[in-house]
Amino acid sequence: MNLSNTVLLFISLLNIQQVFAISFIEAAKKLSTHESVQRIEKSSLSVREGAGEKGSWGDPMFKVSAKNYPKDSLKDNETPMTGLEFGVSQKIALSTKYGNIQNAMTSLANSLNYDAKNKELSLVKGLWEVVILRRKMVSEKIILEENYSWIKKILKVSKKLYANGRTSQQALLDIQIRKSELEVQLSNKSYELSQLEDRLNYLVVAKGGDKFKYNSVPWKVLSTKASKIKDFKELSLKSKLNSKSYGLTASKQNFLPDVTVGLGYTKRSNIDNRGDFVGASISFPLPFSGKKYSVYGKAVNEKYSAKKELENYKRSKDRDSKILEKEIKKVSGEVSILTKKTIKFAKNSRKITAKSYSLGNSSYVELLQSELKLQKILMKKVMLVAKRDIKKVTLRYILGESLYE
Repeated sequence: MNLSNTVLLFISLLNIQQVFAISFIEAAKKLSTHESVQRIEKSSLSVREGAGEKGSWGDPMFKVSAKNYPKDSLKDNETPMTGLEFGVSQKIALSTKYGNIQNAMTSLANSLNYDAKNKELSLVKGLWEVVILRRKMVSEKIILEENYSWIKKILKVSKKLYANGRTSQQALLDIQIRKSELEVQLSNKSYELSQLEDRLNYLVVAKGGDKFKYNSVPWKVLSTKASKIKDFKELSLKSKLNSKSYGLTASKQNFLPDVTVGLGYTKRSNIDNRGDFVGASISFPLPFSGKKYSVYGKAVNEKYSAKKELENYKRSKDRDSKILEKEIKKVSGEVSILTKKTIKFAKNSRKITAKSYSLGNSSYVELLQSELKLQKILMKKVMLVAKRDIKKVTLRYILGESLYE
């Protein structure tokens, strides 16, 4: 996904309301209330609440039975076996299976909670990409404004040279065309910048014409080593693996069946003078079906899958972070060369060519080429700085480093 699509995706997701002007850190913290984050948090709470249900033996059962009433009279004093039976039964686990089921669901809830935290950070990463893009557009506008101011001065010089017959009308026209091109570029850049700011201010601030405080962006964060590292994606996968481990243990214990113990009391008419009856029962399922074996096989594969998912994430994280570190060094080196050498050379070249042109020793083509080359180099530096900083944000996100503190 390219930067433009990322910005559009972020803008379509972000929906924060604030009455007063809001800083970057305030906006970042507000992202914890975003619908996409809260949806995952609520799923986590739902699973956590369900853990208590799944980990319970269940309620005891109470039963009332009318037993052995004659079908013709339905009287309770004609046979000694007639009576009302009152019974209580309870399912009892012979292992810690239900405790492990509860632990499995609690670990799954923890995994979802970490997913919510990771989603929040991904939105903060998106916010960074928006402000980096905005800074890039502002810098590009400044470059165009400086070039526009320079080309207007050159146009004045050209008009004097034309009046003195030292340059052609074609030169004058081409310089005027270049001036109009810059006007179009400036107009478009101002429009694009206004669009971006309006959308961000509306979605982040939302009311009363208040503005997002761009001067509050903590740029120094991108150049400092984080003191706290918390990779919520990795923590989520670890909790998921724990959940599957508990589930596998529970499926093993499931081969030992639960037993249901019952007690009964039968109230009789006592026509045989033997009093009321009491009784007890115990029942358990016979393991004749393949259900338990299928459940166990499923649990084994789920744990293996979760384990491999975690291992793959660690490997890909290590790979991606090393690649990003090298790319950042590469881009930073290019920016350094552009700043210390190339831009200075290009500025000197334009300056010398402009002076030579004013003396009639250089052509307008050489003049425009030097101006275009300088603009291209300056624009390239702005693009590379934005590219470098987005990679820095991405690297911090991958490593689990703070994005605003």
